[in-house]
Amino acid sequence: MPLRITSPQTKVVFVVLGYIAALTVAVVGALLLNVSAGLFAYGAVVLVLVLVGARTFRGEAEDVHASRPMWRMTTKPVAGFVIAALFFLQALTTAASAADAPHYAPLYVLSIVFSLALSAAYLNSSLRLRRIV
Repeated sequence: MPLRITSPQTKVVFVVLGYIAALTVAVVGALLLNVSAGLFAYGAVVLVLVLVGARTFRGEAEDVHASRPMWRMTTKPVAGFVIAALFFLQALTTAASAADAPHYAPLYVLSIVFSLALSAAYLNSSLRLRRIV
């Protein structure tokens, strides 16, 4: 049987520990190598967290044995809209802070595009889910 996370508490622990790991990897990468390495390491960990979460998290009404369509990121549309908004807010705050460090402009652009892409994935999922749920 594939791994499925159904408990809300376990989902919260997964997300919190995942972001702690992402921030730790970012700081270690930045200190040992450089800021760019830290940013890329952070992005890689976040991407893995999103992909693993989208594939393993299941809601109460979902079949734990069936696989999800690749476009489906959440159980219900509202959750996807909230997560999409959070990634969009992350992109906005990153853009706002970019003015303070113009020498890192390419990294800021990459971070903004990454956050917007994740936001778009969750938004797409929720829009499609609204039609079928």
